[in-house]
Amino acid sequence: MDTNLQIRISKDIKESFQQIAKENNKDTSSLVRDWISTYIAEHQRDDEEIAAELYMAGYQLQEALGGRENVNKEFAKQLQEYSLTNQKEFTQRILTTYLDLDLTIPSCISKTYKGYAFSQMFLLGLIGEKPKERF
Repeated sequence: MDTNLQIRISKDIKESFQQIAKENNKDTSSLVRDWISTYIAEHQRDDEEIAAELYMAGYQLQEALGGRENVNKEFAKQLQEYSLTNQKEFTQRILTTYLDLDLTIPSCISKTYKGYAFSQMFLLGLIGEKPKERF
């Protein structure tokens, strides 16, 4: 089912847009739909990309903690438990850790709420090996 999108623009921009579209034999609605579709295609990431980014964020936190051997096993165990039972607490513990270490929080951390698989990818990065280079 199609739906409408209302936007607010100045009268001058609207008139210029309509005139230029008409001169180029284009429909303004189809131009906006095409732009929206292109924008989505360029900015929407699939789950695999998000998972890889989360693994890398976990690995970078591991490095900030001084390496794999310095990741507190009890902390990792708590994160594992929260990834299974309480995604909100899982994310909160990670955010607190970043803040305690005065680190910049990667934007992908917000994706850990999406469920077990995403939180696991972060956790695997935190305790795992250095990720392989992508080509």
